[in-house]
Amino acid sequence: MEKKGLFGRFKTLSKPTGTVNWSQGLKAFILIVVAALLATLLKFNNGIEAIIMVTLLATIILDISMPIKKVAILGLLGFIMTTLAFLCVSLSVHNLAAFIIFSVLWAFFSISMYIFGNMEGAIGFSFFLTYFVAVLIVNPESTPIEWISYTTLAYLVASTLLIPKLWMEKRKIRQLVSVGFNPESTIQSVVANMHILSGISLNSVYYEFFKFGGYYKILRSYSELIIARLNPHDQKYFTKYLELTDDVSKRIGQNFQSMNGSVDEKIMNSYELKVDTGAKEVANEQIIQVSRNIQKILTYCNSLLNQNPENGHKTIRTKEKSFKEVISANFNLKNMYMRHAVRFTLAMTIGLIFIYLTRERSAIWITMGILIIIKPDITSTVDNLIQRIGFNFIAIVVAIILGFLFPHYILVWFAVLMLFLFRAFYPTYMGLSVMAITVFIVLVWPTGTVYDNAISRIVDISIGGIIAFICAYVILPSRISINLPEQLTKTMTANLDYGLEMVKTTQNNFDKTQATAKLQNYMLQENNLEAGIKKLEDTFNDVNSDLSLYQNILSMNIKLTADLTALAAVVSDNSKTISNKEVQGTLIQDSLMELRELNLNWDPDKVLNINLTSINENSDDLAQLINWISSDIQLIFNGLEVAHKTDLFKRYTNLS
Repeated sequence: MEKKGLFGRFKTLSKPTGTVNWSQGLKAFILIVVAALLATLLKFNNGIEAIIMVTLLATIILDISMPIKKVAILGLLGFIMTTLAFLCVSLSVHNLAAFIIFSVLWAFFSISMYIFGNMEGAIGFSFFLTYFVAVLIVNPESTPIEWISYTTLAYLVASTLLIPKLWMEKRKIRQLVSVGFNPESTIQSVVANMHILSGISLNSVYYEFFKFGGYYKILRSYSELIIARLNPHDQKYFTKYLELTDDVSKRIGQNFQSMNGSVDEKIMNSYELKVDTGAKEVANEQIIQVSRNIQKILTYCNSLLNQNPENGHKTIRTKEKSFKEVISANFNLKNMYMRHAVRFTLAMTIGLIFIYLTRERSAIWITMGILIIIKPDITSTVDNLIQRIGFNFIAIVVAIILGFLFPHYILVWFAVLMLFLFRAFYPTYMGLSVMAITVFIVLVWPTGTVYDNAISRIVDISIGGIIAFICAYVILPSRISINLPEQLTKTMTANLDYGLEMVKTTQNNFDKTQATAKLQNYMLQENNLEAGIKKLEDTFNDVNSDLSLYQNILSMNIKLTADLTALAAVVSDNSKTISNKEVQGTLIQDSLMELRELNLNWDPDKVLNINLTSINENSDDLAQLINWISSDIQLIFNGLEVAHKTDLFKRYTNLS
């Protein structure tokens, strides 16, 4: 294991998280132009800057890849919060005390949303970003009502994005539903789409396709774990078999998305498993079980492609985090995100006061540096310092070169191009996105020559980065030092404790207070484990296999939590009609208790053999959940087995 140097960390932090969003960038650019033209026609001359910036931010929210129902709700929330941001700044434009109160409230409550999850935190940060933009743009020349008119116009223009979304809604749902059959997807992707689709009414075929796609992804991940225990000859054949099934599953997923009917029978029958007769019996049996289930799933899902949706509709169940539960567990200074909210509020409020009083460009850029660099812990703040200042430096060099080569009227067009690139690169190429917006600001907001402006900006943002680092280091510092194996054990123990509590619903012995407390503990441990895995990724080179194993075990714990919660809900809804619920609950309880004991005291000779073959396309929701939970437990066990055999629990005991 080799620790990453400065360049290595910059390279890691700069890697993309997806593809470039060219179409989203083009749509945002067109809508910005339309909004600016409408503002001119309506004589909203004082609000053109606000309308352009709000339209850009609104397109980011409204072009998110989610069902239109959820996008519309998110868009409405974004409009309300944006309007409130501009209204707050407008009302306090002549009252410093009111401005300070508003700034504290916006900073603290926006950033504290991270305690609900990363997605909620990102939404909260975007809300504060609208407040920051409002501080930069709002002036006394327009009334509060006029500023509300500007934000309304911007969102009305941006909301036209919902029209093509409505037209393409069914295809988008099919893309989300078929995630399990994409060979490039992961269990994390299935879990993420499960939460995105939760609460959305799906017809019976879509529901079945997603259900068995998740099961297929579990078996596919399970296959990767058992490959390491096969002899070379078996590995060769089984790997080839999995490559063929990946091709078939990809075709099934593509046909489902495009509604092209079932995959040709010749292709479906083209893959055949060959097992080395000299292999160990256990290994052979595992391969045979998994291959039969994979074939059964692919055959059944291929048959679904020719079926017309039935009248019945079903809704995917997930465990939604209770507002009260999250507040009780996390709204205190023991939580690193709450400490982050305190230091973020203090740093940003001071910066915003300087902007309010001076309107100096340097104050604006220094505060912007704090905004984009300060993070919940010292390590993440340093990472942001390396990435953001690095890309800003590159952006400054680019701006200087453009300033020397082209006249001013050409630079304006380059600035417009940068706005398009900012949206195209956001959020999958964050470094390039930051770089594009920096070039844009330098070119359209000059103070002197492009060269002088560029140099001043890199100095200012560096000062902001240094202030962010000092705040992270001095104000309630979150110095994360993690024993990663120990944290994994804590997380799994907390999850299995919660699972055992949820199983009590099958025995009419459910204690909601106990379940809530155990869920809160699990959420806290899961949060810490996620931070530790991220630190492992950022700290070392060539640890992809270890990283993947940690991520898979964490994902399966998340899925086990969701499935056990769904089981409790199904049992509660059907308590009078499920006759064998206690027997099934007892079987799951025994498996959970056995896995919990193994997690705390690993026995290398122990075999946890849970039935992984009971896949029945005619099973009801309860029976299918039993199958899923059995698969979750088996996969977690096999992940632990690989971790112990590769001595993973002897590494990364002091990540700091």
